[in-house]
Amino acid sequence: MHDGISYEQFGKPAVVLCTTPFEVTAKNIARMLGLPDYPFALLQHPLGSCTEEQIDGRAADAYRQAKQILLATN
Repeated sequence: MHDGISYEQFGKPAVVLCTTPFEVTAKNIARMLGLPDYPFALLQHPLGSCTEEQIDGRAADAYRQAKQILLATN
């Protein structure tokens, strides 16, 4: 979260990817950095033990969310 916000502050578009168990932490970090509504892509957990098919699905979901985030900020 910190890196994504830092990139944005330097004028570089960024999308933070977060899995569900870390959603609260991501929101708290954004709030602590002064951007409580900072958008991020929320993905189903886990990633490391997924099948190729599951990874494809999560990647498609991440792409959809990232596209929406990036287009909303431009």
